[in-house]
Amino acid sequence: MSRLITVLAVLGGFMILSSGSAPRVEANGAPQILTGILQKIEKAHLDLKSLKAAIVQQRINSQIGSKDTDYGVLLYKPSAGNTKGKLRIDYSKPDVRTVAVVGENLVFYQPRINQVVKMSVAKASKGKAGSYTQIVGLDGSVRNLAKSYNIEYVKDELINGQMTAQLHLIPKEKGQLTSLDIWFSQDTWLPIQQKFIERNGDYSIVQLTNLEPNVKLADEAFIVKYPNSTVVVDKI
Repeated sequence: MSRLITVLAVLGGFMILSSGSAPRVEANGAPQILTGILQKIEKAHLDLKSLKAAIVQQRINSQIGSKDTDYGVLLYKPSAGNTKGKLRIDYSKPDVRTVAVVGENLVFYQPRINQVVKMSVAKASKGKAGSYTQIVGLDGSVRNLAKSYNIEYVKDELINGQMTAQLHLIPKEKGQLTSLDIWFSQDTWLPIQQKFIERNGDYSIVQLTNLEPNVKLADEAFIVKYPNSTVVVDKI
């Protein structure tokens, strides 16, 4: 389930950025720089109709010093009008599995154990993610992001050969998540790295590479197909 929580965080990062309007924020240190960055991010995501990218997810357990790394391909289409937002990640290593989110419904398919789990994003987050549900935007708070988070511009930083702008978000209310950092490419103003720190000290780092914005993606690409013999656990 911890892998699902990381997926929800990924989804949350995109939903924050495609909320439709840049929030008014009180920034420490560089309000003019932050305002300019948010305007560029807003324009980039208003122009974003779809996205395909390679994804690497690392989840670090600080208590025992372990690190799990997952590799895969991400597909994403933001919500538009009455059309729900969609996210799909097909993992190839260390094992094959698929996570797809359409609106608030999540499908998690694991061929290795011949099982598919269907549930709402809220159920997937409940009791484990705390403020992750706010990041995902299930309560509608994304459109009023500044009411829930303090946002700061941190610095420009070179990530995987790309100059980025790093933003730091801190929840105003106490929850499982203590902070979220997002690095945006200054070429495309799309996120190429995210870091989520939990209250217990564990954290996840998500990196996107080989970004293909506005690639043609049919809605059917987000439908997870599996054999009839697959055991279905339906919690929706």
